Amino acid sequence: MGNLSQTSAPVYEALERFRKKRVVPFDVPGHKRGRGNPELRELLGEKCVNLDVNSMKPLDNLCHPVSVIRDAEELAAEAFGAAHAFFMVGGTTSSVQSMVLASCKAGDKIILPRNVHKSVINALVLNGAIPVYINPQVDSKLGISLGMEIGEVAKAIKANPDATAVLVNNPTYYGICSDLRSIVKLAHEHNMLCLVDEAHGTHFYFGKNMPVNAMAAGADMASVSMHKSGGSLTQSSLLLTGPNVNWEYVSQIINLTQTTSASYLLLSSLDISRRNLYMRGEASFGKVQEMAEYAREEINSIGGFYAYGRELKNGSSIYDFDV
Repeated sequence: MGNLSQTSAPVYEALERFRKKRVVPFDVPGHKRGRGNPELRELLGEKCVNLDVNSMKPLDNLCHPVSVIRDAEELAAEAFGAAHAFFMVGGTTSSVQSMVLASCKAGDKIILPRNVHKSVINALVLNGAIPVYINPQVDSKLGISLGMEIGEVAKAIKANPDATAVLVNNPTYYGICSDLRSIVKLAHEHNMLCLVDEAHGTHFYFGKNMPVNAMAAGADMASVSMHKSGGSLTQSSLLLTGPNVNWEYVSQIINLTQTTSASYLLLSSLDISRRNLYMRGEASFGKVQEMAEYAREEINSIGGFYAYGRELKNGSSIYDFDV
């Protein structure tokens, strides 16, 4: 990686250099830096349409990164504690689908909770793998699904020793976390991969006193929705891989479905957000945590309302909670 540091943002810096050159476009996109579409330029601003450029030598190419995108992905991997990181521009849906498609083939079994995101189900439709469902408990008072209990995971593994992977939502949309470390350990003991849909857990990598993140728990792959709590533009995401995964194979799988015309607006937003999280994440998530707890207390003191929190933790179906 040479002299790269977390304070640099290689894609963003390459775009700035490119902009200063004032290159005349004879290629796509057809809006010609906004000149061919004045209303678009008006809506998004001069700077934005100027940076909506095509892949070219000085800006690298997401399908096979060899320079600035590769550097940016390496910095992301380092910041998130992963062996490899992929910039994804098809939302966390494309990240989740690549993770599933890379882990199982037609006829293979994959163990997953009933409350998975539809991107997981759609990946199974594409590749013909067979879901083995674990029904999470439901909190009837709140009406929400809970986490995956380790006993239930063990039961599913015992009944399906030929499954190739176990997938966990962590945290769920409602902030409920499973005992990720134990699930990873159990999966690995049975030669299964552990995949984590971490769409709502970007902040776990940078905040203090938060539930464990997928890479720290030893998961093999995780889909991190950078645009949810990480500050990047909508539709940008990361796919993280652990040390036991062949990232070059995963790269081939990603290229089956991901666009060959990646948006530099999305790529640069991932790059800038990673730098921002590394430098300021702990402080800003600390502030957000305090605000969330304050709001919770105030709401609960009104009467007739219940903003649930850490008091739900029970060591199994609600192993941990994201305040």
